[in-house]
Amino acid sequence: QLRCSSLDQFVFQQKQAWKDSRCKADEESELIYLARLEKKQNYLKNPRFFPLNVLHGGKSLVMSQEKVEETIARRKTEDKKGDTSFVPAFLAKPATVLFSDYEVGHVYEINIELQNITSTCHHVRLVPPSTSVFAIGPGKFPGKEGMIAPGMACQYTVRFIPEHLGDYEDCVVVETQVSEPLLIPIRAKRSPPVLTLPHVIDCGSCLVGGKKVIMILCRNEGSSTGKFCIMPKKAWPPPDFKAVSTPGFVIQDPFGFQPAAFELAPGQTITVEVVFFPSSPEASQQTYTVVCDNCQVINSNTYLCLPGLGQLIALELLFVTGGESKPKLGEATDVTAQRLIRFDPRNPHTTEEKILVIRSSTDVELPFYWQIARPNLKPLISDGTADITKLKYNQETQSAFSLNPEQGVLLPHADHVFILTYSPRELKSYHSVIQLVLRDIPASPCLEREGMLPNIPEYKAEDVIAMEIEVKGSTEPFQFLLEPHAIIIPGENFMGVNVRKRFQMWNNSKSSIKYTWEKTVSCDIMQVEPHTGFIDADECCQFELLITGSKPGRISRNLQCQIEHCPEPVILHVEAAFKGPLLRIDVPSLQFGLIKQGESVVRTLEISNQCQLPAQWRMRESQVCLAERNEEVSPFTIQPSSGEIPPLGACTVSVRFTSLLCRRLQTALELEVENGKGSHLLVFVEVQTPQACLLSSHLVFTEIYTGVPAKATSKLFNQTLLPAKYLWGKLIGSQAAFCSVTVSPSSGTLGPNEEKEFCIELSANVVGELKELVLSCSVEDMAEPLFLSISGDVRGLHVTYSVPCAGVASNEGQMLQSPCDLLLDFGSEVAFKDIVKRQLILTNHTGINAPFKLEAEYFTGCSLTPEEETCPHHMLPCCAPSDFAAALLSHGKGAAFHIQPATGTLKAFQKLIVEITAYNNMWGEYWDALLCKVG
Repeated sequence: QLRCSSLDQFVFQQKQAWKDSRCKADEESELIYLARLEKKQNYLKNPRFFPLNVLHGGKSLVMSQEKVEETIARRKTEDKKGDTSFVPAFLAKPATVLFSDYEVGHVYEINIELQNITSTCHHVRLVPPSTSVFAIGPGKFPGKEGMIAPGMACQYTVRFIPEHLGDYEDCVVVETQVSEPLLIPIRAKRSPPVLTLPHVIDCGSCLVGGKKVIMILCRNEGSSTGKFCIMPKKAWPPPDFKAVSTPGFVIQDPFGFQPAAFELAPGQTITVEVVFFPSSPEASQQTYTVVCDNCQVINSNTYLCLPGLGQLIALELLFVTGGESKPKLGEATDVTAQRLIRFDPRNPHTTEEKILVIRSSTDVELPFYWQIARPNLKPLISDGTADITKLKYNQETQSAFSLNPEQGVLLPHADHVFILTYSPRELKSYHSVIQLVLRDIPASPCLEREGMLPNIPEYKAEDVIAMEIEVKGSTEPFQFLLEPHAIIIPGENFMGVNVRKRFQMWNNSKSSIKYTWEKTVSCDIMQVEPHTGFIDADECCQFELLITGSKPGRISRNLQCQIEHCPEPVILHVEAAFKGPLLRIDVPSLQFGLIKQGESVVRTLEISNQCQLPAQWRMRESQVCLAERNEEVSPFTIQPSSGEIPPLGACTVSVRFTSLLCRRLQTALELEVENGKGSHLLVFVEVQTPQACLLSSHLVFTEIYTGVPAKATSKLFNQTLLPAKYLWGKLIGSQAAFCSVTVSPSSGTLGPNEEKEFCIELSANVVGELKELVLSCSVEDMAEPLFLSISGDVRGLHVTYSVPCAGVASNEGQMLQSPCDLLLDFGSEVAFKDIVKRQLILTNHTGINAPFKLEAEYFTGCSLTPEEETCPHHMLPCCAPSDFAAALLSHGKGAAFHIQPATGTLKAFQKLIVEITAYNNMWGEYWDALLCKVG
């Protein structure tokens, strides 16, 4: 950064120079003389004429007496005099007058206030500044006659009229009667502009005759605006700034700088352009001076140094793979090529690479590109008449040579690697010249200059051939060998199974080859692995032939291998034989056994693939067997009936037989295999329908009573080996509504040839002979049900009454045909209130339980409690016989008959003895009828 300097302070130093220059001896003599004068005039003085802080003098208002005495003592020890004139009488506000922002042609003012800081009144006088840019105006005093009382102040105005934007320094001297003069410094200083411009701008290297432009962004980082001028160092100081502030470039050969003059505000930027145009290969350096409008003195920080280096092109071929070649005797070569690179013989469409290393010894970057031209052969040029500079280069459009990278930039002082590739296309020799062409190389500065910028030569550039290299190469055909030439595979192989056979191929060519084997998939699949690839020179590659047959038979084919860029393919003869898939069924025959007509039975079998290829198959019933039975639709359903079994896989097949007829069937299932051998599977099945019968179709109930269930047995026989489901039905007939039947078990299944007994329980509510009563039994899958005829004589209730004879046991009593003929005689000589008993025997001759009830028609006893009726009086401890009889006779009829038991149930085939007791309480002859109700 460059800062513009200001003027040095000098005015104040001149004011004090007289004090320092006086001789010390003269000073002492003058002091003695003044002391003598003061001694003659020894009268009382005004305190303001005494020094401050002395016995009769005034006192300072801002400095204490202790501090004054301490200061006087210190000064006595220093200069042996106790002068107190150093104590200020006035205080300046401000202490320093500073102008910080100003422009030329304007007037600036600042007020100065001088305050009396003593205890006495004083006069004051100001000595104006010595420079013309500063001036002091008339003072303003607080009172008349310019006297300033203690604590009061006066004002003066300092005017500033700048002549330039530089720095100014001066001072104002304030004089009083009792103290040393007070100096008030005056300064005018603007904050200088600061440029971000380097002291050294290195232009680097440039080719001789070229032009290098450097753009630098310059910024004013100061706080004030500045005008700047750039000129050669030798032009400073200029006689006139207008003469050096010209538009365009400021030229110092070989450098140019623009703009020559510019103005920048704070924060503003400008682009500075530096041009370097060397005319000779040497180092150059020039110095420029930067001047600001507020600078008066130029120091080292205002100089700009511009170094630069002019150079010529310097390229060198350092390395070539395999080294460079020398021309053979009598070999045609190019006239201008400096080097020769020869490639070994190659096969067509192959590639060989060589590495070239080129060193750039120049300090500048060199853009380049490669071009390939046809050679200018020496034998075609006449001796002594050829001008090499006028040779014409014909571009090679179909060259076998190429370079990578084709273009780019050569870096300064660096080695660059290039790859030279030789790729022949035909069987012939190739000869070309590769040329390294540099872009935009400046013309020689000695050429005529036209249309130049002011003192800067016009830049002319053209492409220049910097290096020529002659390259040669030849070609030869491919050579390869198959081992063996033919492959014959013995025996038979399964279709769809890969048959592998190894062979090899030698590459006797100069370069690697790319091969691609033919692949056939039309009928049989024939391919070689690897299918495609590369074989290096003098190397062999192992191959594997894969053959997959798609149909049985023998194949013979020539398999071709295409060699890239080779006109004729390689032929491999192949022969092989194939057979179809082989399937096997896991069972020798399919046994369905005995089945019921109308049912469907499923059997499963497994078909396994015994080979390594998938098998397409189909299974159905033999058409021959269907024709023999005169049937068109097979009763067998096969699921799945066809499909594909993977290699060494298996498939489960379900065969469903639906029986429509009762028969014994023996047939065969046919398994067909696509491209393979089929097989047959025998099937056996016997179809029957369930058949059962009753061993006795008539059932007789020998003893049966109305309302009383009677049991009998019947047997059912299964006449087949099929299980038969049965279900007993209802009674059928005219008397079926008065009868009910229960069969146990009512339903179930009869096993093969099983005989089963059933218990039949019949209950009839009629009396008499059962006629046309039939019980049905349904057997599943039988067309007609079975019928069981039921017969028997149903008997009703039969009860007899008897009275035992006197002296005969009760079980031997008289049996009469009719109850009306029975007589219970209690005797003719029955005493008064005597109790007489007689017995009546009820005999049930049937198996029917029947209720009964006995009572006297008239001489019934009085109603008793249920406990008394059920219990005889001799069995009741709580009742005396007299009490019981009194209770029975309480109705007042004079006699009563008590029956025990009077009611109950007469069970089947039961003989019941009923006791009848006669009670009386009145004499007389009594007779009555005993009512018996049974059923």
